[in-house]
Amino acid sequence: MYLLLSGCGFHLRGAGKYEMSPTLATLRVAVQGNQLQNDPLLVAVKNALRTQTDIQLEDSGNSPLLQLYGERLDSQVLSVGSTGKADEYLLKYEVSFHLLDRNGKPLSEPQTIRVQRNQTYDRLNVLSTQREEEEQRREMRRDAVQQILWRLARITPGKSHANQH
Repeated sequence: MYLLLSGCGFHLRGAGKYEMSPTLATLRVAVQGNQLQNDPLLVAVKNALRTQTDIQLEDSGNSPLLQLYGERLDSQVLSVGSTGKADEYLLKYEVSFHLLDRNGKPLSEPQTIRVQRNQTYDRLNVLSTQREEEEQRREMRRDAVQQILWRLARITPGKSHANQH
């Protein structure tokens, strides 16, 4: 069954590899203004690049740089119950990135990924609700990382930036 599905172009979510431009055979990844090697966004992007692309990651050198910046987590009240307390929230996650060549010149326009989810608040089970919110935020980051890879796969260095959106 899998052979039939893969033969028609169907792939399970997260399965397979992204085809990247040969210019991106090696790549450096950094979170702007953050030197932590265990930054959750940095770790997630590097892991995704290792497992879903053929890109060789470097910590230093003359490779192009994928620079991540402007990561934001936010929430806003969607509904309020009869007691005047929030019953539902909209969780928002946002991260921006751009791709620079080894000389620091842009290979792509800056791009922003936005992901959002609804979160209900259960006052009777606060710990469970907090764990659920943390998992939602991790999922939102994973979704954003997948969108970054998808967009990187569509970047063709050397072409006009206007043609890449």
